[in-house]
Amino acid sequence: MTLNMPEIAIQPTRQAETWVASEAARCLSCYDPPCQRACPASIPIPEFIRSVRTGNLRYAADLIREANPLAAVCGTVCPEEIFCQTKCTRAQIDSPLKIRELHSLATLFERHSANIEHEEERQRVAVIGAGPAGLSCAVKLKTAGVNSVIFESREIAGGVPRNSIPKFRLPDSAVDVDLNYVANIGIDIITDTVIKNPADLLYEFDAVYVATGLPRCRKLGIPGEDTSGVVPSLFFLDEARAGRIASLDGRKVVVIGGGNVSLDVASAAAHLGAAEVRLLYRRGPLEMKVWRSELDAASARGVAIDYLTAPKALVSDGDCLTGVKCVKTELCDETDSSGRRIPREVPDSEFVVAADIAIVAIGMTSGYLRDVTINPDLSTSIPGIFVGGDLARGEGTIVEAVADGKKAAHKILEYVAQVGK
Repeated sequence: MTLNMPEIAIQPTRQAETWVASEAARCLSCYDPPCQRACPASIPIPEFIRSVRTGNLRYAADLIREANPLAAVCGTVCPEEIFCQTKCTRAQIDSPLKIRELHSLATLFERHSANIEHEEERQRVAVIGAGPAGLSCAVKLKTAGVNSVIFESREIAGGVPRNSIPKFRLPDSAVDVDLNYVANIGIDIITDTVIKNPADLLYEFDAVYVATGLPRCRKLGIPGEDTSGVVPSLFFLDEARAGRIASLDGRKVVVIGGGNVSLDVASAAAHLGAAEVRLLYRRGPLEMKVWRSELDAASARGVAIDYLTAPKALVSDGDCLTGVKCVKTELCDETDSSGRRIPREVPDSEFVVAADIAIVAIGMTSGYLRDVTINPDLSTSIPGIFVGGDLARGEGTIVEAVADGKKAAHKILEYVAQVGK
């Protein structure tokens, strides 16, 4: 029998500590642990759980932080259901461990980090982007004795975790823990600074790591997309998290898309009091690339999903949006590059879904470094410039971006050591 995870406040409670001890005791301490191999950040999962089980929560927190510079953020939102938990051997007996929850509570016991000083820090690396990939790289470089300066185009650091993920999923307190850690070990972040050409930084720095993410939303390419009331997903999420959207009471919201971002958008709209939230997806439920936990959470908030439905046009009364003209679809036997069946329109099946707001969430893109070749090791066709995170791999998870930052740091250390000879 497993106990239910209690709701964890900012400070650990006696109830939470009791749950942690009970859950940690279920770990089988596997040799060559499959859960650890499934973690993009390579957190030593059985080792930190053993520390939890013996009551040494601070050491557990240190183990997690050493492997994952965004320990608090990932402890809150990392999708364990597609990574570590899928490989948990305990599932063969009863149910997999709640690894992320153990991780999350352990990080509450983390010691305050001191500034990391090295006798000689002659090499300097510029990091463009203060999101998960950039922060992770800078931390790993710092701990290896290489100074870095992070340049962030926005007014505040933190990337998607700070600016876009709804607060009901990721509170500011978790992001603050990780950003405070970065500041405490002596990493400088220069905000509100746009770097147009990364190569220009090579005159001042030994290497440059570009981790700007994907800041642009893809367009639908259908009539009416410029209508008032049609907004891109990232803009909506940023405005909602910043508190600049006070309420959507009485509004009918249509979300167009079929990924985890579309679920965040739909859940945020419902959280803001929308009278109705409908998500339009052109394929079926089996083709939807989302995390089950987020799909369940959206459904619990009252989000309705219209599968096999594609938008044809955004309808207005001349000034404002009134609806989304749609068509039903069916799936062909042929598949596309993603391996999913291709949807095609069903003849004579058009209809209109009423909407006051339509939010487009069909993917992200970037116009940055279009002419630069990115190699598998995250180096590029320009010596000294490295790229990682979503900009290199496409849309992914926070922990995958963290892993990219670590990987890039390793390659950068090799590079600066070589050019310094």
